[in-house]
Amino acid sequence: MDAEALTVLRGSVRVPTSKPHTQRALLMAALADGESTIRRPNVCSESTLVQEAATALGSRFEAQGEQLVVRGVAGRPQRPAALLQVAGSGFALRHLLPIAALAPAPCVLSGSRQLAARPLQPLLDALAGLGGRAEPADRDLVLPIATWSTGLTGGRLDVPADETSQFVSALMLTAPYAAGPVRIGIPGVLVSKHYIRMTGEMMARFGAHVMVADDLRTIEVEPSGYRATKILVGPDVTSLFYFVAAAVVADADILVEDVELGEDLFLDSAVALGRRLGVRITQEGTNLRIRSGERPAEQVEIDASDLPTLVPALAAVASSLPHGMVLQGARHIHHHKTSRLQVVLDELARLGRVLRPHYRDGQLDGFETDCVEPAAAEQVDAQGDHRNFMALFLATLAVERPVHVLGANTLSTSFADFLTCFQTLTTTPARV
Repeated sequence: MDAEALTVLRGSVRVPTSKPHTQRALLMAALADGESTIRRPNVCSESTLVQEAATALGSRFEAQGEQLVVRGVAGRPQRPAALLQVAGSGFALRHLLPIAALAPAPCVLSGSRQLAARPLQPLLDALAGLGGRAEPADRDLVLPIATWSTGLTGGRLDVPADETSQFVSALMLTAPYAAGPVRIGIPGVLVSKHYIRMTGEMMARFGAHVMVADDLRTIEVEPSGYRATKILVGPDVTSLFYFVAAAVVADADILVEDVELGEDLFLDSAVALGRRLGVRITQEGTNLRIRSGERPAEQVEIDASDLPTLVPALAAVASSLPHGMVLQGARHIHHHKTSRLQVVLDELARLGRVLRPHYRDGQLDGFETDCVEPAAAEQVDAQGDHRNFMALFLATLAVERPVHVLGANTLSTSFADFLTCFQTLTTTPARV
């Protein structure tokens, strides 16, 4: 790492456990027949939303130290006594819709205005193709949305995955409780493949009869239900990657506790990407050591179609690479809590880290590094998005003047201890 690094990071941290694994485990355990145990579940506001909704549908949860005991409903959710509130969580809305169709009476789901702007119609169409029925309470509004007690008949259908893989995952997750086999085909562009694999692997652990093709283009699920099981949740890959990215902009030697390679394909992919950025990442017992290394000798090219949650952090550190970065395949992150990439590019420019946007079919799809200028802004705004906040924080580690990053209140969405971790690691004055 260059001696010019403004921030030195030394010490050890522990990252949260995986939010996407926890959310899937919560829903499968809630549907299962019997009592499941989830060890070290992720604790954040979005995981809590899923648990609260599953409780409203009749499942029972009991915290016992570092584990959660879940009593499932054996595929027969009850009608909730009130609206199912999903706030701003696209995962919760999309995955609860098919589950709610199994309830014996209509259910109504509602969320934030921001959530109402995110894509949903392909899931509604696919749900109808499996015999389910859901429709907006107001024809002119996406939310609130009502599901009817039709159950799922099963069938064959194609489901698009060019904007999000969540439509596919949501139908997969509920498919073991359809009356007949479900066969899903995925045509065209397929993004966020790791999450489809993750769903299939978790389903198999809960005893579902699921077959996912190697290329992920076809998924077959038999009406097998879920059996109660025990799950240990591993580390959250996106949270880990913030420390990998920090080693690009700071002088870092960080030990991340309880992270083992070779057990999670997404984790291994993120580590491989970090090494391409010049970060030295080694396994030391059950811990992972992250150290700043030699920066790449050529421009780094990245296809982000399967790495949506890493894009903001990659943008934050791109200008610190001597030969820059070209990133493409990020068009599908437009419909997140914000127009995520656009916000990050705009705010990074205010910090003097100018990235030239790339467009595909008229939509922002990526960027390439342009120039570094003196930072003019005294504050930047994450605009209510936790991943934007963490990315902008990383960028400030390379800025000489103090900068205030707005949006720390959003960290509870995924990584509440993010700032505490960096305060523990920082051995030179922080620049935010």
